[in-house]
Amino acid sequence: MKVICESGGTDSGFRLSTLRCESGGTGRRTGLRIQRATMGVQLPPLAPERTERYFLMKVDIEEVSKTKRIFKIEVPADVVTKEFDDAYDNLRKRAKIPGFRPGKAPLSIIEKRYGKDVEADLLKKLIPDYYFEAVKDSGVTPLTLPDIGDVDLKKGGPLTFTASVEIKPKIERVNYEGIELKKEEVEVTDKDVDDRIQEFREYNAQLGVAEDDHILVDGDYVQVDYDGFKEGKPVEGLKREGVLFQIGAGAVAPEVDKKLIGARKGEEVEVHLPEPNYILKIKILEVKTKDLPDLNDELAKDIGGYNTLAELRDRLRGDILDDKKETLKAAYKKEIVKRLIEMNPVEAPSILVEKEMKRFLTRTKTYMGKKDEFVPEEEQALRKKYMPFAEEEVKGDLILFAIAENDGIIAAEGEIEEEIKLMARRGNQDVQVVRKSLESMDRGLEGLKTKIIVDKALKLIMDRAKWT
Repeated sequence: MKVICESGGTDSGFRLSTLRCESGGTGRRTGLRIQRATMGVQLPPLAPERTERYFLMKVDIEEVSKTKRIFKIEVPADVVTKEFDDAYDNLRKRAKIPGFRPGKAPLSIIEKRYGKDVEADLLKKLIPDYYFEAVKDSGVTPLTLPDIGDVDLKKGGPLTFTASVEIKPKIERVNYEGIELKKEEVEVTDKDVDDRIQEFREYNAQLGVAEDDHILVDGDYVQVDYDGFKEGKPVEGLKREGVLFQIGAGAVAPEVDKKLIGARKGEEVEVHLPEPNYILKIKILEVKTKDLPDLNDELAKDIGGYNTLAELRDRLRGDILDDKKETLKAAYKKEIVKRLIEMNPVEAPSILVEKEMKRFLTRTKTYMGKKDEFVPEEEQALRKKYMPFAEEEVKGDLILFAIAENDGIIAAEGEIEEEIKLMARRGNQDVQVVRKSLESMDRGLEGLKTKIIVDKALKLIMDRAKWT
């Protein structure tokens, strides 16, 4: 049989959206998609009440790996038969078949005319119900929607199917005793404050067109056309016109910055990029230099409404201290995660690694000011270089969250509010504006809760660490 079914309704407490299933009978794969808003979190609170029919189902779980399970599920024949009988009884009452009064058409005619639709409805209802019940009893936490296959449905017999799903690995106990860390202190110098003020001056500078004979130096802005080639052939998606960027700001590859320094307006340069082995031909259209604002009280007023430069310096000193503490905490986290992974080997689910990799690619695009997608060669090179870091990030988070679960660490409402206030102060924004911004973002508040939980887990480890 071949079945196409769609549903936007609700069954047994589960929201099914655009559920599609295609079955070719025994041993054939089905493209069933089940959507549940809570996939990836604990299932029991949302699962339907346990009834006798669920006790009778058969479930065999194959452990493919630490992060993947295949559920082999059998729905009892009597349940399937009752579902068929109920469906045909309802159809017989409503169906309009020429030559018969409503409710009087023979069952054989009803089955012949509506059999495929009935089977589709039963798959749509029974597969999600029994899959989620099986998951609930298994105690595993799915990270993906299931890949449904091997569907076999016959009237008078059981319904059997398989559901392959990637899961969150169970970490019963985490060993973190005896981790050694080197104690470091943070301090803010006058030079730190001077450098931060200089950053503000650079940010508020006005760009002016340089003379034609101006020689490009680090910090200048340059507007260029460029074209990418590989083995003498143009690379699709790597041709741009009128691109403006600052030399030395990290907006382009270091090889490009190095080649442009010393050049002039109107010149053409060629740059070899070893990864992914491109040649860039760059035409310098225009050069611009910065006109920095004066260092006085007016600058302090323009930057943040401070009355004097001294007030601005005091505020910046506090901000820089916070930044340095965050940087040190990040360094501690990196060392702690490295040691945790060594002491607690864990497999990183591929779906989580891919999500982390996509977040990295998105951040990289933003940092580069890139609006278009990476060309395949660019993305492949980035993935090859940074995939190990994505795997380490996922493993570290899994272990840290296991510590949090084992020690009952949560993000309390008061802690969330304090974190939002801190974000507002650092960004010189209203607290409610920051909160609404987080609420509007995808996983904005959830991300903040995650940060708080991870920070508390890290603090727990650091409190028990051996400091040298």
